[in-house]
Amino acid sequence: MLFSIESDEFLKELSVINQVIPKHTTFPILCNIRIVAKDGAIHIFGTDLDTSLSYTTNLANIEEEGVIIVPAKTLYSMIREIKGKATFIKEGNRAKVEYDQGYFYLPLMEEEDFPSEPDINKESAYKVNIEEIRSKIDKLVFIVPEDSAKRNMSGMLWEYSEHKLKLAVTDSFRLGFSEVEIDFGEESFNIVIPPKILRQVSSLETNEVWIGIDESRICFINDKFTMVSRLIKVDFPNYKSAIPEDNKNILKIERDSFTASLKRVSVFSNDKSKTIMIELGGDLALGASSEIGEGREEISGEYNGKEINIALSAAYLIEILRYIDTKNIVLRFGESNRPVIIEGEKKDILYLLMPVVLE
Repeated sequence: MLFSIESDEFLKELSVINQVIPKHTTFPILCNIRIVAKDGAIHIFGTDLDTSLSYTTNLANIEEEGVIIVPAKTLYSMIREIKGKATFIKEGNRAKVEYDQGYFYLPLMEEEDFPSEPDINKESAYKVNIEEIRSKIDKLVFIVPEDSAKRNMSGMLWEYSEHKLKLAVTDSFRLGFSEVEIDFGEESFNIVIPPKILRQVSSLETNEVWIGIDESRICFINDKFTMVSRLIKVDFPNYKSAIPEDNKNILKIERDSFTASLKRVSVFSNDKSKTIMIELGGDLALGASSEIGEGREEISGEYNGKEINIALSAAYLIEILRYIDTKNIVLRFGESNRPVIIEGEKKDILYLLMPVVLE
């Protein structure tokens, strides 16, 4: 095997593949990637057995076809520091990589020990413009909890029927919801997708993608890459019943100034969620107190509703506001013990935030 490729171009592919390489695993072989030089192209493949990702580039100069399986992290770390061309040469049980300033060797793994790529039928996939879905994923996936104990909440729900795709996420404290008009055919489906592949999708630089879904997997395909992930087999929480329909107390406020006030006042809340009180009615104000001090700040907004004092997590609220890209936001309140609805002016995403129960 002998091929050469510009390091900056190769780094782009490696940085994508490395995102699926497990940091901790009981199967050390998964810490490697397979590189195939064949038919004038370089094909790179990595997997953690749940998520697989392959990338193909024809920007390499291939002098001799072949296959190598090498440590992903080491290769990425070295290519990141190299300028100019990198030349790969297979020498026995090692791969030699030459560059202008020197060379390095990588151990080769046995081909038969490395997982094979999943079989994908592109003909059964649907060609879509993923731009709008990707935008919604960006604004929702942050809510998916890292805690694997909440398995029924450990992914994003895709609920499809009548050419509409509904997306929902929750961690029991927050909920995010949106919908997109899209054509996945006539058959309805309800699936839960792991956040790992969704973050990969949100980083795509192309809009034209084929999406294929079967009983156990979802795949995203175009001419350069193939992403495949197992679906999470759980009953997603009934998010529809959690969204209140009678939140008629409405606060309209400028997003950036509200965020700044939240950050200042929450300094005086020393619990993990940064609990603050929002006072609505005669005055519009934020307040927080603890053994480290007390802070209160009046806020400038337009409020229409009854007098309410409600405790919310400033940490969660600030994070939600970060993903709303309009100048002004709308918060809809019910009672002080009921969830708050938060939306931007475009109303493309609905966020729900549960109140903090004070002892």
